[in-house]
Amino acid sequence: MNKNKEMKPKVTVKEIHDYTPHENAWTEVCLSGNVVELKVLERKPCNNLQHIKRINRNEYYDKRTGEVKQYQKRQKNYTRNLNRSFEKLRQLINTNFTGAINELHIILTYAEEMTNFDKASKDFKRFWEKLHYHYHDLEFICIIEPQHTGSWHIHALLKSSDYGYFTIPHKQIEKLWGYGYVWIGKTVGCDNVGAYFTAMLKNINAFESESKVQTEKTCIVKNGRLQFYPPNKRFYGYSKGIVQPTRFKTSYEKALKFVDETTLVYSSACEINVTYENTEEQVTVNKIGRYQYNSKRKKKE
Repeated sequence: MNKNKEMKPKVTVKEIHDYTPHENAWTEVCLSGNVVELKVLERKPCNNLQHIKRINRNEYYDKRTGEVKQYQKRQKNYTRNLNRSFEKLRQLINTNFTGAINELHIILTYAEEMTNFDKASKDFKRFWEKLHYHYHDLEFICIIEPQHTGSWHIHALLKSSDYGYFTIPHKQIEKLWGYGYVWIGKTVGCDNVGAYFTAMLKNINAFESESKVQTEKTCIVKNGRLQFYPPNKRFYGYSKGIVQPTRFKTSYEKALKFVDETTLVYSSACEINVTYENTEEQVTVNKIGRYQYNSKRKKKE
């Protein structure tokens, strides 16, 4: 028993620099508007969970032993899953919103504290039905954002199918919403709308106030808002006309044909190591590189 404990593997992640993937490295490509993202793995991922059959969100069946077991719920897994959701949201936004003149960003708040997530979600659906009645050519992505007080407000990105200067009178939005203060802005000039919004929705201002959407004082806590998102709740939604990003897998060499390397704006790399307690042996099981290219920008010299 003590021997098994000593041989318990420990997985560590180490940041690495000057990493260049080999041409056949397994590469996941995401095409989203003017942004292309590459996730490159030195070794192709393999499925080590073929013996697991999911029963429900709490239980699974182990084919090797015939046992029904419970999933171990960990805070790290919850945070990891949230970050994956935000990654998909970022890519979805970038596919549909590019900082054009036919786009709007609106914030819908409550005059009274709103702590009921499901009601906030239903309130937006009713708002959208009324708004869509007046503006038939609109599409939306909405995000229900938690505040540190436990209250909620709603961000919505709106897009007209007609490419032309688009606006909605503030009084009309306020009347259609009917629950509190409304803020309206444009996305014009932002060349990575998805990154801008997901950062805003994950980070938190320590001086954040429910009485105002914005405050002059700022002390940004990175990823500080993640703790307020409830588990097992989908915090964003979108209309039928929203286009999904194009995702596919290929080799690194072929993936580079979809990008202009002078438009690289972000890169990072790490290696995944496995070590055993009471031993000095360390094995690198994979290396992962992430790259983002933005056709509206070029890498600074």
